[in-house]
Amino acid sequence: MAVQLLLAGDAGFREALAEALGSGYALLEAGGVAEAADLMLAIRPDIVFVDLRGGSATGMAIVGRIRGAASMKLLPIVACADPTPAATVAALDAGAEHVIGFPPPAGELRARIRSLLRTRAATDRLEDATQVIFALANAVEAKDAYTEGHTERVGALAVEAARLAGLDDETQEALRQGGVLHDIGKIGIPNEIINKAGRLSDKERIVMNKHPLIGERICEPLKSLRHLLPIIRWHHERLDGTGYPDGLKGSQFPVPAQILQLSDIYDAITTDRPYHRARTRMSAIEFLHGEADKGWRDHELIKLVALAAENLNLGRIRDEDIPPPPAPFGQWRTE
Repeated sequence: MAVQLLLAGDAGFREALAEALGSGYALLEAGGVAEAADLMLAIRPDIVFVDLRGGSATGMAIVGRIRGAASMKLLPIVACADPTPAATVAALDAGAEHVIGFPPPAGELRARIRSLLRTRAATDRLEDATQVIFALANAVEAKDAYTEGHTERVGALAVEAARLAGLDDETQEALRQGGVLHDIGKIGIPNEIINKAGRLSDKERIVMNKHPLIGERICEPLKSLRHLLPIIRWHHERLDGTGYPDGLKGSQFPVPAQILQLSDIYDAITTDRPYHRARTRMSAIEFLHGEADKGWRDHELIKLVALAAENLNLGRIRDEDIPPPPAPFGQWRTE
């Protein structure tokens, strides 16, 4: 099978790279963030080439989406940047493994691809019990067609919000992994409850509310995942103590878990679900601020999530871009 390369940038950038690469590769092309994200989710390219010349905001957003998704954090990125030390440093800090000039010499380009593929092959062989858990989490997501890509987007959004909040790299990595694993406990929840098109009954709500505890039990035996347990257990708490499973209040509710929760809710209400119509980006942020007014969320963290969503181009901007509701209004659920 031919090596799959994603070329992300404007038409001129993609044409120049395609000419330099020649034959022997399967080329995927994307001009924007959403298109690149869809291709990465559907096809999983071997290497991504991103145009970062001029400090491209679109290119930076694409790199952010890749580095914010746990399943793609090892996806090799080659950045084409301006030939200055500052531009090279910025590209590397953003998450690129290699930085090259533009247009790149064909021989150098192919050599870098060979180098990255050797590294990728070695990395792919390093599978352990942790990878099994992540595979299980992906299987949980696959139970619901409406949530395809949800965990990847939640992880990417949480990482970007944490970066804006000035949280350290270790915390950002925990949020990246927590984005994938936070709902793994739903493996123990019946499909008819997860996919119900409407509000849950009291009995169904009791069952659904067990998923953070189930998720914690699944991940607890693995030492490599124990730092994620607070995020998994507490991503449905509220600042006023009315959340679950422990009724945490105020400072008892850790900031990383709050960021993951806000990212989770944001994605849940800006994507199409069988039990509600999606909201626009602005409407979703207003919804979250409304919950903060009730004492459930933190206004300042919501502002960071809003900026992170804008940076990563997550959520529709215009109401007319959202299809009709699959269920009556008023059936909001944020699992």
